[in-house]
Amino acid sequence: MSIILMAIGAADCDILLVLRQRLPEVFAHPAAIGRALPDYGDAYNPVRRQTLATFILNALEEQEECLCCERVLGIVESDLYIPGLLYAFGAARGRVAVISLCRLRPSFYRLPPDREVLRVRALTEAVHELGHTFGLGHCRNPACAMFMSDSIGDTDRKRPAFCPGCQSRLFCRSAA
Repeated sequence: MSIILMAIGAADCDILLVLRQRLPEVFAHPAAIGRALPDYGDAYNPVRRQTLATFILNALEEQEECLCCERVLGIVESDLYIPGLLYAFGAARGRVAVISLCRLRPSFYRLPPDREVLRVRALTEAVHELGHTFGLGHCRNPACAMFMSDSIGDTDRKRPAFCPGCQSRLFCRSAA
């Protein structure tokens, strides 16, 4: 079983390579880059200037790769939202998840571009969303990847790894 990474639209290839390399260190499952998917224009809300995350999750669930692998993670450039929230760094449901690189980029906050900051943030949010696909809920430990990020500051305080409690729950669920 494996984790398949799928670029949606013009997602940053460097980030996919980083995730392919680093996610197996966290989940003990191989990661592979799957085929790229089109940018789903129907998911875009022009009033909000954001993409509906649940639309992307639906599209990922329909991919044949979803049938033959453990988990699927979509990576998009566009800003995501979930109804009831102003924005979302990512979303997960069942065996699929998606992360957005938009708000993870320092340039979103009018700061100079920083590839390393982007890589760490993307890995942290990928671990968080994939953690949900493995049955983990939010954690109270602000250093744990499963801590809920209400802001980019929360993401920056987290590590791209699980606290001992979440790691133990992940191991128990994987062994079951």
